[in-house]
Amino acid sequence: MALDVVFIPALLCDAEMYREVIAAAGGHIHAHVMISPRPSLAASVADILARAPAKFALVGTSYGGNLALEVALAAPERVTALWLMGCDPAAPQAGGPDLAGGLRTQPEAVIDMLAGLVVHKEATEAAAAFKAMAHRIGGEAGAAQATAYGTKPEATSRLGSLHMPAMVLWGKEDAIVPVSVGRGLADDLPHAHFHVLKDCGHLPTLEKPAESMALFIEFLAHEPHHH
Repeated sequence: MALDVVFIPALLCDAEMYREVIAAAGGHIHAHVMISPRPSLAASVADILARAPAKFALVGTSYGGNLALEVALAAPERVTALWLMGCDPAAPQAGGPDLAGGLRTQPEAVIDMLAGLVVHKEATEAAAAFKAMAHRIGGEAGAAQATAYGTKPEATSRLGSLHMPAMVLWGKEDAIVPVSVGRGLADDLPHAHFHVLKDCGHLPTLEKPAESMALFIEFLAHEPHHH
């Protein structure tokens, strides 16, 4: 029986960022990509839990990883396994750029700037894929996601309650959230495996889909699933 897996994309990203990973998984999983651009993570959590299967493994990257953490914290009995990438469980830092405002007023400029940051500098195809996704999601939805990210609750102190098996995967060259944050996240989760991919930035499934999927399949195969 294929495992239900809910995939939550990063800010301004859609199903394309997980397409190769889902294809590589073949019959192992039944994939549900869920995008919920609401101006608070709590509103998106309620929306996703209303649409998701009764039990599911959960995958999230960056803002989508923060949303995945909040989904898991809200309904730990429904989440059988967790795969997180590029997300910082700390409270948002004050004084950062106003991404939401920028996405409303000058989405092109902000999307171009982010495309240069989110992937490893040599990953030009991945950067182009990010831009295409961002234009499909659009400035308004992106601004809602950025607002939710900028007001996210601190999750670090709550990580100890997440007892499902977890995989934390980081790009060594992540220019947005450093590897040390990923290592701390894995240390704070009770049952986490930590992996780093070299020559990879903030979006591993887009930049290194084959390596990412191999690790995920191995993780799923070795974890006892509590059904």
